[in-house]
Amino acid sequence: MLMHTLTWLIWLATALAATMLAPSPLYLCLIFLTAVQVFLAWRGDSPLARSFGLFMRVGAYVFAGYVLFGVITVGGARGQTTLARLPALVLPDWLGGVVLGGPITAEALAWGATRGLGLWTLMVIFGAFNALVNHHRLLRLAPRSLFHAGLAVTIAIGFVPALLRAIEEIAQAQRARGHRFGGPRSWPPLVAPLLAGSLENSIQLAEALDARGYGRATAPSGLWRQAALIACPPLLGAGAFVWLYYGPAAILPAIALGAAGLLGAAAALRGLGARTPRTTYRRERWRSRDTLTAVTCGVALVTLVSFRLASYGELVYYPFPRIVAPGFNLGTGLALMLLAAPALPIGREPPPRLSSRERARAERRAAPEQLRASAPTTDRRPRTTEQ
Repeated sequence: MLMHTLTWLIWLATALAATMLAPSPLYLCLIFLTAVQVFLAWRGDSPLARSFGLFMRVGAYVFAGYVLFGVITVGGARGQTTLARLPALVLPDWLGGVVLGGPITAEALAWGATRGLGLWTLMVIFGAFNALVNHHRLLRLAPRSLFHAGLAVTIAIGFVPALLRAIEEIAQAQRARGHRFGGPRSWPPLVAPLLAGSLENSIQLAEALDARGYGRATAPSGLWRQAALIACPPLLGAGAFVWLYYGPAAILPAIALGAAGLLGAAAALRGLGARTPRTTYRRERWRSRDTLTAVTCGVALVTLVSFRLASYGELVYYPFPRIVAPGFNLGTGLALMLLAAPALPIGREPPPRLSSRERARAERRAAPEQLRASAPTTDRRPRTTEQ
């Protein structure tokens, strides 16, 4: 039994908010583990599920790079606990005057590791969401006025799993021909078919969108919608400027300008949405499991916001001027553990997964078929000699 797409959106928003509200390393590790647990509970054998490893590896590289640059560059507080010293190089003022090298402190190392862990956690959360959510159902939740932008985002999200699937199929076909991949010289038999297949898929996608009337409207657009879309952003900007520049004395004009911009944008988007017809053939069902996940995510978010406003729970970690161990609050930890609610085995039927032996057997069976399909066709009729 799969969860509703809106439930996955609620889980994603709550996990991202928790990462921003509790940037302490221990809490980030807890969010990291809950995201991995949710993925392991729901993963299948689709290319989307296999793309999670790519997000994990890229996040690890980002973490290592952030720690490295956080240690060797000096742009602020440095700390008092010196671990080693490197030769210092001061860049010129037109490059920011950044100091490369110098003393390596434990505080800078802890600060860089904490920031890098935060970015890694965000990538793991997005990787789990990308691997588990149905992108076609996600597109259905987009408003009619944002349908075209949502379709573009959906195609962009599906690029990584489609690329991995194409690489895997081409590699299997080349191995069936006897090719062995090693150094860079062995890559052209993989890169050339990949580029050709990508161009062909792009042309097919463009033809399919054009055949289905993508970008066409049922009625001509009105000038007032275009004028509203052009005038609303300046109104919102003017409201923000009046509020920030004049302060509380001009709060009423700022609210009036902001409200006018929001109402105009909403009316224009509603008018544009009426011009985009949509048909839903199979609607998703909201089940009790979705309610449980949404409630637990709401409780976790309210708890974290309350703790952050009250400066309770040791949510923020700052190792300067002298490094200290990060704190951990039991209430905050329990609130973050609520993010693992989708992984609970309550009424859950995860997608079937093949074992490694079954997957290898299926690939061996598919290899000859791919070889026959990719081999050029020849005329096999017997030759006849003229009498």
